[in-house]
Amino acid sequence: MRAEQLLLLYPRAWRERYGDEFLATAGSGPMPARQALDVLFGAIDAWISADVRRITVASQTPRSEGGPMSLKAFVCQHEVPGVTPRDGLVGAAVMLGVSTILKLFGLNALAFPVSFTLSMPFWLMKGVPRVAQLAIVGGTLVLLGVIR
Repeated sequence: MRAEQLLLLYPRAWRERYGDEFLATAGSGPMPARQALDVLFGAIDAWISADVRRITVASQTPRSEGGPMSLKAFVCQHEVPGVTPRDGLVGAAVMLGVSTILKLFGLNALAFPVSFTLSMPFWLMKGVPRVAQLAIVGGTLVLLGVIR
């Protein structure tokens, strides 16, 4: 398939904002199947992703500087609000500590999933209500205990 055809799969606002950049990046001529599949998944993401919708709507204002990869830069630079380097270090410390303890007790298979799960509230789930954190972390730990 050609880039022009695949561009039609994206939402109208996305095409208006990023269509020229997309075509410049994709180049002319037929796309390899792998690249076309990647573009197809990108179109699906553009239809369902709140980040892409927000960026597309926000970009209806006059354009600032940016090259062909400006959309990719916007989406890839998504950060969890309020997460500091200290939060990341605390999460890493929790992972290392819990992994070490579980390995000492011979629970090697559970060391990573349990330590990762217990570290999530410190960095990945920051800002999520405590009840939701408890449900997700607790539910995951129960599930890990059941499948052990």
